[in-house]
Amino acid sequence: MKKYGALIALGVAIIFGVLAVFLANRLITTQVPTEIGTTEAKEQLSVTAIVIAAADIPIGTPLSSAVLTKAQWPKANVPKGAFHEIKELEGRVAVSKLSAGTPLLKAELAEPGSGAGLVALIPRGTRAMSIRVDEVIGVAGFILPGTFVDVVHVDTKKSKDVSTIILEKIQVLAIAQEAYAEEEGGKARIVRTVTLLLKPEEATLLALKTREGSIHLLLRSPLEEKKAEVVPQPEPKGEKKVKPIPVLKSRVRSPRPKPHTIEIIRGTTRKEVTFKDVESEDIVQ
Repeated sequence: MKKYGALIALGVAIIFGVLAVFLANRLITTQVPTEIGTTEAKEQLSVTAIVIAAADIPIGTPLSSAVLTKAQWPKANVPKGAFHEIKELEGRVAVSKLSAGTPLLKAELAEPGSGAGLVALIPRGTRAMSIRVDEVIGVAGFILPGTFVDVVHVDTKKSKDVSTIILEKIQVLAIAQEAYAEEEGGKARIVRTVTLLLKPEEATLLALKTREGSIHLLLRSPLEEKKAEVVPQPEPKGEKKVKPIPVLKSRVRSPRPKPHTIEIIRGTTRKEVTFKDVESEDIVQ
């Protein structure tokens, strides 16, 4: 027994030593974080009050305390352009639909003094212009507020019809008297007028082209940035341009008038009088 006593004591000492190292390491790792870590943790835990929508807010709605409220938000995650006081938003108008519980952002609001309704949705330097459409021109009713279209002009005043894309990626501002789409899941709606958001020079061009032919709208993807490549229309087969044949007018030559002489006898006096021609009364001197 004495022979193995020293080995047993050595083994027990090793076990307790390993256990002591493990407990010491565990104690160190569970200590209070470092100064930097503590600062980051405090920033993540600190909150601030921002303004959010208390209910669903349609496009063009003037904002007031009735549809707004405040909510606590982590300071580190406050969205850019958020507001901290409701009084800052009194009278402002939403230019996009806001859902209840979402923060109010500057980019989603019209500028102060822009008015209410459709007027507030028109940015500076642009104009709203309405055109008459039917089921065909309105792409079977699938043109809705917020969608983008290309405008095609068909010239019917020339010898043959010619179609040209005159405007590209034009935003639809409203259909009929509605400036935002209802929650119908993109359901088609047949309307008689479509209001487009245009620059002044685009509006004057469209007004001119509506008098020179028919206008059609092409519904396009809002993700497409590249302009459409317009392929020139080929000449119809079997038709050739006919050059006009010059017509020669005949020239009628009139004979030169011959002098006409008559003799006048008065008693014993004779006198000859010469006229320019037979039908003329002008006397040749």
